[in-house]
Amino acid sequence: MGPSSSEAPTGKILIVDDHQVVLSGTIDILRQNYPTYTLVTAKTAQEALEQLASHSLDLAILDLSIPGEPQEEAKVEHGIELLRQVMRQYPEQNIAIQSTHVKALVRVRSEIDSHQGGFTTVDKSMSSQDLVQRIDGALKGFSYTRDIKAIKSGIELKPEWLDVLTLAFHEGLQDKAIAQQLNVQPSTIRHYWNKLYDVLAIDPEIDKKEGKNLRSLTEIRARERGLLD
Repeated sequence: MGPSSSEAPTGKILIVDDHQVVLSGTIDILRQNYPTYTLVTAKTAQEALEQLASHSLDLAILDLSIPGEPQEEAKVEHGIELLRQVMRQYPEQNIAIQSTHVKALVRVRSEIDSHQGGFTTVDKSMSSQDLVQRIDGALKGFSYTRDIKAIKSGIELKPEWLDVLTLAFHEGLQDKAIAQQLNVQPSTIRHYWNKLYDVLAIDPEIDKKEGKNLRSLTEIRARERGLLD
């Protein structure tokens, strides 16, 4: 349970979610458990950054699938980029991720591990009691990141590898076009693919002999592990 009213803690909590039903539900739970806290809300990444710049926040509760700006489509990429900016600009900010896309946080695992503020995750399917427990932890500066599973021990995901996945499977680009987009040589893109095969436990020789399409297999594995939406 959250702190009792007799303790009368005060502070501000930001809730970022573009679904009004979820937003209202989270607000109701927070009002019951943190009645003396001021709640502020945002429905886009842009609004969230504006709220962060305007308030000294005790906690930011972030959904990942949100619009970047008003009228934009909600995408996990927007939430991940917002999280990156928040951790970069506010390295001691307490953060709770409340999302159905928690596994996508593997894309920024190393940055999360370096974050100095509290950091917890809450799947939207969890109970309100679990939500309050995770919020309590984040408010106290604790970290709970066991829900973010590393893909392969000892291998750090590079941003450029994720760019290749996005350009290939979201934009439908071939290697030459990807190289132009990233301003590198095509041979570099082939190197990135080899790194991705390693990360995703794909053996090109064996999988080819078994009749598997490497790009299709890469897409399947990347989606399973939260690297693609």
